[in-house]
Amino acid sequence: MAMLASQGIGFVITTLILIASGEPIATTESLVWAAFAGLSGIAGLAFFYYALSRGTMGLVAPLAALIGAGLPVLLAIVEGESPDALRWAGIAVALIAVVLISVPTGGDSAERAAARLDVRELPIVLLSGLGFAGFFIAIDRASTGDALWWPLATVRVVGITLVIAAIAFFAWRRGRGSASERLGGAIGLDRFRSSGHTLIGTLPLFIVAGAGDMGGNFFFVLARDADALSVAVVLASLYPIVTTILAAIFLHERLRPLQIVGVALAALSVPLLR
Repeated sequence: MAMLASQGIGFVITTLILIASGEPIATTESLVWAAFAGLSGIAGLAFFYYALSRGTMGLVAPLAALIGAGLPVLLAIVEGESPDALRWAGIAVALIAVVLISVPTGGDSAERAAARLDVRELPIVLLSGLGFAGFFIAIDRASTGDALWWPLATVRVVGITLVIAAIAFFAWRRGRGSASERLGGAIGLDRFRSSGHTLIGTLPLFIVAGAGDMGGNFFFVLARDADALSVAVVLASLYPIVTTILAAIFLHERLRPLQIVGVALAALSVPLLR
């Protein structure tokens, strides 16, 4: 439900901005890379959420973040980027910060179980991280020259198409009830209603989520244009830090010692990456 809403709203917003901008259509190569970025990003999210459903958040979150940021950085270095010593230190510190902020420490038995490494879960970790890494690499290739909104719109088209296809597949797999009942079950509408929420009441949250997701892609492209890919990827991968801080402020969640260290290292990495 949330992914469908955020992808759909992001698609509408991006399409409207594209039309208003009057940007010339991008090259075929740019659009192909953008389509791959959309496919890779949705795949990464799908494997990430699948890991959540299996209770392996503690394993997937730090490793997926590390793979998702580390591979684009390695590729950028191979292709000729040469950060100075301070930037190397900033990249290393930022990656460590992401891992520390994502790793659960202590907690109940379920949380400790989620942090244990199970060889059977490694493919999920790898595929999730590779999906995120593929998105960063592909959107970097797609956003060349004056191409900006066409690649971003293509990412959204692919994303919403894949989400709708997945919903249709799961609705077909349910095999019982009317078409509307199967569709509602695949979307998760029953669970949504049972939680006491309404579509009208949560629409502002869906709009914020969709706009935020689209804005994240937009600002990543701007950051990549302004500086090296390695720097843009590492800074973009600090999003778990922001989530943790917001949870502490608005949900009054207590930061654990390792998370506090992660936040401090993230703050330290930013001036090193300048």
